[in-house]
Amino acid sequence: MSAPLLQVRDLRVDFTGEAGTVSAVAGVSFTVDRGETLVIVGESGSGKSVTSLALMGLVPQPPGRIAGGEILFRARDGRTLDLARADARTMQQLRGAEIAMIFQEPMSALNPVYTIGEQIVETVRLHEPLGRRAARARALEMLEWLGVPDPQRRIDAYPHELSGGLRQRAMIAMALSCRPSLLIADEPTTALDVTVQAQILDLIRRLQAELSMGVIFITHNLGVAAEIADRILVMYAGQMVEAGPTRTIFRQTRMPYTQGLLNSVPRLGMDRDAGPLPAIPGNVPNLAARPAGCAFHPRCRHVRPQPCLDRVPDLEDCGDDHLVRCARWREIAGEPA
Repeated sequence: MSAPLLQVRDLRVDFTGEAGTVSAVAGVSFTVDRGETLVIVGESGSGKSVTSLALMGLVPQPPGRIAGGEILFRARDGRTLDLARADARTMQQLRGAEIAMIFQEPMSALNPVYTIGEQIVETVRLHEPLGRRAARARALEMLEWLGVPDPQRRIDAYPHELSGGLRQRAMIAMALSCRPSLLIADEPTTALDVTVQAQILDLIRRLQAELSMGVIFITHNLGVAAEIADRILVMYAGQMVEAGPTRTIFRQTRMPYTQGLLNSVPRLGMDRDAGPLPAIPGNVPNLAARPAGCAFHPRCRHVRPQPCLDRVPDLEDCGDDHLVRCARWREIAGEPA
């Protein structure tokens, strides 16, 4: 078998502040192959976005730092690079050319004083030996490819002149302009209505198939994950708590946190008189005051003083490439969800 496109091993990212040092990402491991989509799921504060920033070399230093682990990326020239230890020049060469990122809010990611075309052209010329005219032709080609209406006019528009869906397409055009091997999408559909969201998801799937990209898609919505994921990784309080193939995660959920996320997804045909959707009580814990034992135990309906409060549970293999971090998963598997 060929080496995976990306292999993350025991990644740890720490932040130091007035409350001391906290681990925003604590021992996360996963792989992504070419043409595969890994969806990372979890509530705000679970460590999803910090993981993506670590992959891109964008963790702010200080107060953050990659405290341990490896991020092994297979570059186009055949080299395997550890991005956790790569210097700034290497990361600058990779970002945009071989690893690209779609950010959550295009109005924050796009520069308001430059046109869409100028920003795509700059990305292309930074990584490829093209003149301005050829780079503009590439930018126009990308906008047409992404289904932007009237691209000849939109290419000279400023971000504020476009709708949310068109801004998101422009940012995707900029991310894909150099045909990257790996695309990281950090909640790119959160601020969009459901119709545009469906269009963006379909667009990412189509482009992935055409470019054979590996995709890491970050979301809090398991409904979105069901649409596009080959595998799902669930994070909570900086840790992996469940991971496996999409079908397994949905049909054989073992972690109570994942069960809570699934139960909170609205479904067609639900009884209108059944009341509000069930919600997970409480909030993601403050990482500076992480609960003893299992970090999820203050919110878990399956909690027992022993073993849930005794120690941090290990990440165990349930079989069929399915991992779970729960001391009681065997008992819970025999209980109704």
